[in-house]
Formats: sequence, C-alpha cells, structure tokens
Amino acid sequence: MNILITLNRSYLKVALVMLFSLWRNNADEKIDIYVLSKDLRENDFLPFLGSSMSFHVICPALNLSEALTTRRYPQEMYYRLFAFSFLPESVDRILYLDPDIIVNKSLKELYSTDLGTAYTAGCTHVREVLTKINSKRLNTDSATAYLNTGVLLMNISLIRRDFTKEEIEKTIIENRSRLLLPDQDVLVILFKDRILTLDSIKYNLSDRIYALSRIAGMKNLDLAYVEENTVIIHFCGRNKPWKESYHGLLGKFFDYYRVKAESYFSSLRIS
Repeated sequence: MNILITLNRSYLKVALVMLFSLWRNNADEKIDIYVLSKDLRENDFLPFLGSSMSFHVICPALNLSEALTTRRYPQEMYYRLFAFSFLPESVDRILYLDPDIIVNKSLKELYSTDLGTAYTAGCTHVREVLTKINSKRLNTDSATAYLNTGVLLMNISLIRRDFTKEEIEKTIIENRSRLLLPDQDVLVILFKDRILTLDSIKYNLSDRIYALSRIAGMKNLDLAYVEENTVIIHFCGRNKPWKESYHGLLGKFFDYYRVKAESYFSSLRIS
C-alpha cells in the first residue's frame, strides 16, 4: 500500500498521530509512506522504525514562487498534485492523506477501489448548489464533483501519462486570481469529469458533515456508528481538536490516538 503525505515541520506532531492511527489499524499491511516536504527528513519518522511502514522523504523541486499561498494554505498544499512526477515509476496508485486525519479502520477496501479512467477518487463536502457555483467559477462542467482534497486515491499511472509538471505549474499560476481553496480548485480544473466520488461519511467525515448529516435526518449516525463504520475522520478547516477553541464531537477519536501515540513514543524515549 502506498500512502502520500505533504507537510512542513509545523504539522509534524499532528502528522505523527495520524500515522500512528494508520499503523494501528493497518498493522497487517506493508505500507510505503512517501513524504513530500522541503524541511523534513527520514529521521523525523524514527518512532516507526521497525514497523510495517517504510518512509521515503522527497524534497520536490518546484517553481511555485508565483502560486497563491497564505499562512493557512502553504506551498505544500500543491505538492500532492505533482506527486506523479516525483514518485518512483513502480508506483501506479497512491492514497493521499492530510495530516489532520485519524484513520479509524483498515484502508484496504478504499485502497483497492476500481478507479477505471478516473484520475482520482475522493469525497465532496459541498451540496449540489455549491457544486454548480464552483463549476461556473472554475469554468468546468456543472456535474464536476468538487472534492475535499484531504483524502485522495490517485491514479498515478494515468496522471503521469496525461499531465506534465510544467502543465500543472502553469495551471496554478494562470488561475491564481480566481482560486479560493487553491489546491481543491486546481484539482477540479485539471481533472474535470474524471473524478470518482466516494462516501464522505465513511471516508472523509468532518465535524461539519457529521452535524449536517444528523440534521438532515441520518438518525443512526452517532459516535457509536462512527466508531464502527467510519474509516477516516478528517479535522479539516480551522476547527482542530488540539486547539482550545475546538468545538465538536469527533475530537474524542483524535484524543484517543494522541494519548496512545504519546504513550508509545514515550516508551521508545522519543518525544
């Protein structure tokens, strides 16, 4: 199984919790973790030395000086779009995961999803009206799914065949003035109708989606249901369970794995 993460050092502690939850729930899998980062090294992942996970840290050479970035949206957010040009030729698919995620179950079913001719598979967090607004804003077909890019199963062999690094760099720069959620906007512009949508309750559940789904009448959706059925919990946006300002119900899952991870790292005398 190939997993991709992109981050800078400021998110390392959070990423280690995510990786611990990934390992604990997929211990029977051999996992290659590809890390695209300009300031991390393989030594940063020593807590997992000897586990079923192997780490490959790659510093991507990209010309993104003109790309839209902010404190909330650093340059690293674009790296997942370029993964095909930095990964080994032997990698034909990869599952991208944001650092602010908890892997609650086995990823085997998700990872084996038939992508067909889709460039990527993921979940949408917007309703039909916003999908149409985004399609008009980004000049794509009205049926084009607007994905949350925190969880992406990427068809690397197909992307590698149909795109170049230079083409994606050009798309990012040329569309700079109309990007709101930059990486998500660019992904939709590039992949258009070659996007496969997945169940957001199962594979990309946020506190917001949890609350909205309950309001919409999904009465069986409670924390027990999440614990039993949800594979990936995603703390996207500004509402983070490691912050004092956090408000939500899914933070208990992050806290559980944070405590377990800290205990494990402490036993290795690694802080």
